[in-house]
Amino acid sequence: MSIDSILVFAPHPDDEVLGCGGYIAKRRAEGSKVSVIVVSDGARGLPNGTAPEVRQQECRTGLAHLGIDDVQFWGYPDTEVPLSGDILHEYRRIATEMRPTIILLPSPQESHPDHLRVTRGVLNALEEQWQGKLLFYETVHPATVINHVIDITNTFEKKRQAIESHQSQLSEFDLVTHVQALARLRGLHVKTASAEAFLLHEWDGTAQNFFETRPLISVIVRANDTDFLRHALTSLMRQTYEQFEVILVWFGDYSPSLKDFEVLDIRFIPGKPKRSFNLNLGLRYARGEYIAILDQDDVLSPNHFVTLLAEIHGQPKVDVVYSGCKVVACEKIEQRVKVNKVIEIKNHPWRPGRLLTGNFIPSHALLFRVSVFHTHQFDESLEIYEDWELLTRLSLSDFNFVHVDEITCEYRVFSEADIQSYKQAHEEKGYLEHRQKVVSKLLNNLDITHFELVASLVDDLEIQFYKLHIQHSELTRRHQAQMKAQKQKLAQFQGIEQLLAQACTDIGIEAAGRQGIAQLIGRALPQKTLFSIVLPVYNTEAALLSQTLLSVRNQAYTGWELCLVDDASDNEETQRLLQALPNDPVIAERLQYKRRDTQGGIVAASNDAIKMATAPYIAFLDHDDRLHNEALLAIALKLQQQDYTLLYTDSLMIDHSGQPMHAYNKADWSPETLLHLNHINHLTVVKRETLTQLGGLRHEFNGAQDWDLLLQLRELALSEEQVCHLRQPLYEWRATAGSVAYQGGEKRWAFEAAGLALKHHLIQRGLEEVSVTPNKKAAGFICQWRSPLEPIDIIIPTHNNVEGLKTCIEGLQQTDYPQFNILIIANRCSEPVNEFLKTLQSYPQIKILVNEEAFNWSSLNNQAVKAGNSPLLLFLNDDVEMRNAAWLRDMNQYLYLDGVGAVGATLYYPNGKLQHNGIETNRQWVARNIAEWGAKNPLRITRNVSAATGACLLTKRSVWEQVGEFDEKFAVAYNDVDFCLAVRRQGLRIVQATNVELIHHEHFTYGTIDNPEKKALLQKEANLMREKWGEFLTERYMPRYNVQVQKTRILRVGEKS
Repeated sequence: MSIDSILVFAPHPDDEVLGCGGYIAKRRAEGSKVSVIVVSDGARGLPNGTAPEVRQQECRTGLAHLGIDDVQFWGYPDTEVPLSGDILHEYRRIATEMRPTIILLPSPQESHPDHLRVTRGVLNALEEQWQGKLLFYETVHPATVINHVIDITNTFEKKRQAIESHQSQLSEFDLVTHVQALARLRGLHVKTASAEAFLLHEWDGTAQNFFETRPLISVIVRANDTDFLRHALTSLMRQTYEQFEVILVWFGDYSPSLKDFEVLDIRFIPGKPKRSFNLNLGLRYARGEYIAILDQDDVLSPNHFVTLLAEIHGQPKVDVVYSGCKVVACEKIEQRVKVNKVIEIKNHPWRPGRLLTGNFIPSHALLFRVSVFHTHQFDESLEIYEDWELLTRLSLSDFNFVHVDEITCEYRVFSEADIQSYKQAHEEKGYLEHRQKVVSKLLNNLDITHFELVASLVDDLEIQFYKLHIQHSELTRRHQAQMKAQKQKLAQFQGIEQLLAQACTDIGIEAAGRQGIAQLIGRALPQKTLFSIVLPVYNTEAALLSQTLLSVRNQAYTGWELCLVDDASDNEETQRLLQALPNDPVIAERLQYKRRDTQGGIVAASNDAIKMATAPYIAFLDHDDRLHNEALLAIALKLQQQDYTLLYTDSLMIDHSGQPMHAYNKADWSPETLLHLNHINHLTVVKRETLTQLGGLRHEFNGAQDWDLLLQLRELALSEEQVCHLRQPLYEWRATAGSVAYQGGEKRWAFEAAGLALKHHLIQRGLEEVSVTPNKKAAGFICQWRSPLEPIDIIIPTHNNVEGLKTCIEGLQQTDYPQFNILIIANRCSEPVNEFLKTLQSYPQIKILVNEEAFNWSSLNNQAVKAGNSPLLLFLNDDVEMRNAAWLRDMNQYLYLDGVGAVGATLYYPNGKLQHNGIETNRQWVARNIAEWGAKNPLRITRNVSAATGACLLTKRSVWEQVGEFDEKFAVAYNDVDFCLAVRRQGLRIVQATNVELIHHEHFTYGTIDNPEKKALLQKEANLMREKWGEFLTERYMPRYNVQVQKTRILRVGEKS
């Protein structure tokens, strides 16, 4: 082999070992010069507080094992490697200095943003500057396109030693197992023990799209104002599709600073203060397959590009696609933009000829195929409405337009006037006087067929106007009838209110309004002692304790006793307050009181209080919290209807002064959520008989005794009918300095006790190899255990997504799950897909099934299930990409918990943004993907959900048979939701495994719901879901924090001077 100069670009320390460690060790041993550039500091992969120098030293040690000592660390921020700016000069400088004959870069098929930016940045910088061999390497995910495999059997041991040098990464990622598995996989290609695979390209330095599977979009941005430009570029940085370049045509007085936007691929082009000229100038520099336009004062939604691209990329006959746009009134306050109101929505379906009457498509709502501009340019004689004139010209030239019925951008109007419409905004800018010039140009190009289009539009408008007139008349009649009925009801209610007020006065109830009615209802209930309120007290601030006691005293329902235990308080104010309780006539007759001689802690004090209790239900109250005055009444009313073992309410967090901080709307009874987070807390009411059978609270979990109690109740396998969740914030949980309410990690001992309680519970359930670790991304814990690894049938429907299918299959081959079969159900596949399927027929664990019927997700999966026989089933989309080898084991563990029927995974977009975290159901809109973590991250834990996506859904064959297969009436939408609801109807639960993370390349297979046929089918299936499931669609598992914005957060009262 020849002696070469080899230059390796590694986005992070360890990428050079993962991707090409064996190859560069081999070439270095042969005498070639090898230099490594580590572009980012890799700090995101380190524990908080650890210096980036740790990773540099690990990298040097690892490279030394490979025989390499020439390494540079550029230190760019991890996940923020620039695509433009000074780094381009650095790429050119290092290539000039080292004069490499071979450059190694991450594969264009990698998913990490830094990997993609390094590869794009180097190629952009060296265009027309360098020629030679490019070797694109794979790191975490097997590349789907390779053409060069190198035997590294003799250097693999060096590679293994090098990766073991990166100790900071091995605690979280099993990199050693990964490199061994990938080396074995690539070794199969050349029939050796170990190999590395590359995409080899002899580059002549010309501009090429090395990312051809992900087309490039060229975004032309016209700007002359730095403040406006920042907002436009920020919206581009937030795009979920990142394969785009920015052609910035600047016509301002001075060059703007783009330092904050170097993660974007920006090319700066000096322009002129001429709108059309600047657009045509930008087109001349565009390299993309598609063209987008963005003016400096407008913004795009994060899903704008991915939505439009999904519609146009798979349809060669479509030339232009556009989405809906919000027109919003804004004002500029220094460098900030304040959005005041939405003026109107521009979201009109495509109708030939409509552009002849005026422009209804803002330019940034459009995505053009670049071939459009091979024959048409913007008319540079126009300074206004150049977009309208071009669009009309294109429509008259038989270019095909498609509308996507989604709002994905904002047209921002900046004016001191009260703008009420898009037209008024143009009038304010002085645009309308230019309209005649455009109309004259268009008239010169019209023929008789175009006038017929206009006549047809007029006819349609007249028909629509007539229909609207009829609807308006009918609505007016209904409205008048409703107003009359409402006035009659209001008079009735006012009469009832007066009658109730008089009745309350007559029977001695002084409170008015709701409080008086609550007291009246409370007196109507049987007046037996139903609740024993357990209140342990220790040195509580007297002002707070008095509020707690007052909240008990003011209960609208009077069937309670107070079991108060003083845990040997030595605070004089606390003692004086407690000693005065016998003087209160309301509390005295209901008080059970004990003072402990020595402090025993909250568990000891609570257990003493429980022993004093005589009522059938125990209600737990903390010594500085408050009960809503209707708390016991609401629970008593529930107990009038049914006998429950456990009842709990929503809660309100308050600060020291009693001001609300946030309301916590909790999920219903969720046994698997409880294994990761105590989502219940306060107010909790438990049947005393059950609590006595459990032996009260357990001392060994002091500080987490409430969570441990719920886990003990979970062990009793309570049915949903035995648990009542009152969806009202009836408990006020006070956050004070040092309290868990304010900061979950304040009481470390309590957090540790919770971990011990969880581990004890899981072991008691018979689980083995249990580990309980803190959840670094949210509150609570991550729990793992060993579960049976029964054979799985992995079912993958596929149609026309050959690249996605390749990635999916290679990812499955990397999984460490020991027993699985892959059943691919091929539905009307294209020739490239069929050719690829032929290459899989030699694999014994892969079975190819064929279905030539119209697409029906349910029937495809049902057919595949019947063709297999494994006890477990995994339904998987062909556009899912796996991140690590253990993902299937991690999903599988939840399936063996009693009562679990199905498990879903967390899905991300390729750029790392969250796509799917469970499914929320609703009677009105049926179902939606949960694509959020929620305020305070309550959704960033493994938890019970209403449903999970069929893109990756694990269940048992017996469960599939029990619910009666997928309902084939749901061909495209809601089939997975329907299945999950059917599973829940059988008394089983759905688990969203948030710790199982996969990449989902959504949209590219089926596209968006855009045409009338798709919309009609979606509406039909939505109506069918409402008809089939009715109230069962009510969401039960979605917790929400309603955060109140207060000017203060009083957590402590200062000492008096």
